[in-house]
Amino acid sequence: MQKTNRQLTVCVTLGKPLLLLNRQWQQWKFLICIICFTFCFIVPLVFADASSKDKVYFVDKDTTRHIKGTIKEFDGEGLRIISTNGQERLIEAESVLRIDTQRLPGQRAARLAAKAGQYSKAAGTYYRILQTGAEKRNWIRREILSELVLTLRADGKEYQASKIFLQLLRDDPRTPYFDVIPLVWTGGTILSPEAEIAAAKWMKSEIPAERLLGSSLLLGSRKSQQAESVLKTLAETAVRPIDSIAKVQGLRLGLHQVTEKNIQTCKQSIKQIPLSLRGGPYYILGRLYFSQKKYREAAVASMRVPILYSDNPILAAESLLIAGRAMSRSGLIKDAEHIYNELINTYPKTTAAADAKQREAALKELP
Repeated sequence: MQKTNRQLTVCVTLGKPLLLLNRQWQQWKFLICIICFTFCFIVPLVFADASSKDKVYFVDKDTTRHIKGTIKEFDGEGLRIISTNGQERLIEAESVLRIDTQRLPGQRAARLAAKAGQYSKAAGTYYRILQTGAEKRNWIRREILSELVLTLRADGKEYQASKIFLQLLRDDPRTPYFDVIPLVWTGGTILSPEAEIAAAKWMKSEIPAERLLGSSLLLGSRKSQQAESVLKTLAETAVRPIDSIAKVQGLRLGLHQVTEKNIQTCKQSIKQIPLSLRGGPYYILGRLYFSQKKYREAAVASMRVPILYSDNPILAAESLLIAGRAMSRSGLIKDAEHIYNELINTYPKTTAAADAKQREAALKELP
């Protein structure tokens, strides 16, 4: 009897923690089941739903249309999308206006930083996304590369921007993001020895766009003569729009000794360049008109840049400066002050803004 009582006591003593452990296991088992169910069923549905919500706006017979579905690819061949009814459709790259899709928080943050003028922060975020492989969709990775090019260009880092652009171009030779090509328009760029060597190598490439980039960087440098020769060859042999862009690039060296022929060459070349690539050429045209003392024409050509190509802040700022100077030379002092003020407020960190402050102050001292 005493033995039985001891056994009962032991069983009761051991049973309490075992019972507690059993209850805890039941709770954990329930939680584990919930987690497994979520990851196995709910999460795939959520992501499937998100991926099927890609929305593409495009032009079709002069009419803006849109289509929903899952984008499979977007490159020089066009945009391939599986619509919600399961049919695959190919949309010409030139017809695509906008893409709404689920983008990474990092990409959205980088966009906001770039918009706020925090270019180093934005570039760092873009680099991390690309290096970590967080974005798996190739077409979005190319979109990120194009945005990184714009960010580096806005920060005045043309060589770094050129390297990223060439990475984009080699991945997709017919890239729909060709219009972000970071050519130099506003003056010579101070290059490091590494950059100079790389640019000289690019000028020898078999790829016309690569030669264009290399010669654009080196024009006005120690290898300016070689760069000018490459541009002349491209102007004569390359396909559009590279041939026309090369012609306008070559005009950068003669901005202070302008002829009417140079102006006509620039105007005709601009007509052969797609609208998305005319920012730099309009700036050059404005400079040519200014040198010829055709100030009203200079102001009109230059003002096109900040209005249509604000994604290139350095170019836009320099164009506003030319427009302000042209207005001042025309005797339109109030208009010149307004333009200088716009430049200072919109692009305060640029060298053009510092120049505009001095010119605006000088105008205010006039009787």
